[in-house]
Amino acid sequence: MQTMNTSILICGAGPAGLTLAHLLSLDEVDVVLIDKLDNTLTEPRAISIDGESLRTLQKAGLLRGVECDILGGLQVDYVSGTGQHLFRAGSPEFCPYGYPTVNAFDQPRLDRYLADSLADRRSVRLRFSHTLTAFTQDDSGVRVQCTDGEGREIEIFADYLVGCDGGRSTVRSLLGIDMIGESNPQPWLVIDTRDPHLADRLDCRFFCDPRRPGMTIRKRNGERRWEWMLMPGEDRQFLLEDDNIREIIAPYTDVSQVEIYRKRVYDFHAIMAEKWRDGRVFLAGDAAHMTPPFAGQGLNSGLRDVSNLSWKLSAVVNGRAHRHILDTYEPERRDHAWELIETALHLGEQIQPIDPQQAAERDAFFAEVNRDPAAVQALQDEIFKSVLCRSVENGLVIGAGPESSAGRLLVQPEVELGGVTALLDDYLGSGFAVVGYDCNPATVLSERLLHQWRNLGASIVQIDPGMRGTTGEGVVDKDNAIGAWLSESGPHIILVRPDRFCMACAAPVAAEACLTGALALLTEPLH
Repeated sequence: MQTMNTSILICGAGPAGLTLAHLLSLDEVDVVLIDKLDNTLTEPRAISIDGESLRTLQKAGLLRGVECDILGGLQVDYVSGTGQHLFRAGSPEFCPYGYPTVNAFDQPRLDRYLADSLADRRSVRLRFSHTLTAFTQDDSGVRVQCTDGEGREIEIFADYLVGCDGGRSTVRSLLGIDMIGESNPQPWLVIDTRDPHLADRLDCRFFCDPRRPGMTIRKRNGERRWEWMLMPGEDRQFLLEDDNIREIIAPYTDVSQVEIYRKRVYDFHAIMAEKWRDGRVFLAGDAAHMTPPFAGQGLNSGLRDVSNLSWKLSAVVNGRAHRHILDTYEPERRDHAWELIETALHLGEQIQPIDPQQAAERDAFFAEVNRDPAAVQALQDEIFKSVLCRSVENGLVIGAGPESSAGRLLVQPEVELGGVTALLDDYLGSGFAVVGYDCNPATVLSERLLHQWRNLGASIVQIDPGMRGTTGEGVVDKDNAIGAWLSESGPHIILVRPDRFCMACAAPVAAEACLTGALALLTEPLH
């Protein structure tokens, strides 16, 4: 029997598993990634990627390889069956994390790129056609049994196992963890087309039509996604026939120019694993939660999982942090993942009504809201706050609260240094960052404390407010976005985690004690 040893074994080469492998490789963590398929999937899957996920790909050094396939800054509108505007979301100018909030992409191409580019990661071994069949764990690690494409048995010894193997997760099943929640009673037809007739028109639209709810979103190169709800009693196979698909989309485009190149019927779920961890085994992505597509957050939620988990696993296996930090993975992620599920369900309630009376009442409600711009903004803020307002209140954070910057996801503005403009994260590096806003960390913090943070891989960065011009010593926040983000004015020391959440934030007089406490939170066992 062949045997392998690794620090982290990832089961599942979807976007979550592939991105996790890339993030771990930034710290040269030894990774084995297995998947039972012989290649990445090619069927229609996720279509929307948000600014926070693009920021994660930026950190992993992957964004340049996928930029040509991403259509950014889309506007989303919702219209009734009579063509009445209901509400709108998304703005190309709104980029709090460095990128627009609504962007379209092609997941099969992204997955293929993520898999192919792992060849450049020396610490990662990717193995397709490897099926996980069983595992056991103890205090020393996880012992995994799997078979390869030839039926040969392989045993893999890992410090930790992460199940990124989708909604039908084998890892979750072997742990005996149930999913809680509910499934959408109506399946949806999902198709990808090439459509030169619509070209660059009709960014993203939800058809809140009781005759057949649906949506469309454009991609690069004349490609387009269409999704349509199956009406009660409709046959799945009947709707997958090209002639029937063309009949459905005919009111919206010139079907003589449409090429259908992918199609499938999906059942949508709003479910979550009862727990995301058992000992040395973790769940992430669809293995931990499944989100209806109405908010476009399924894939994004999985990338948030691995952004959170990756740096903690890396710090533990590299001996930089105590293993207790792994206990914070689920508490930091679970509530937000559920908020996104609830947001998607709420949007689904607006999109899916097929009862004409219920749809008319919805249309009347939005017509009244649209009379008042303030009411429109309040409604948009309420619906999408779980996507845009990101914070961690219980976990690896000091002093989090409604009036504190600690626990909040740091914005990513454009900054300038020596006449060169770049996004902030390019200066923060991929690990921790000790940031002095309008002050120099080297003159605020003791050399001993700075040395301790450097030993944990932290970069030391000074940010000068743009209103002061370019006469300071640090990178210049041209629009003073960091100052606007801070809960209090004046100079601050900001401790930024590798996932870009603010772990601690303090005025200079309190910064030494605050960052000393943060260091202890990482390196000392809890009592």
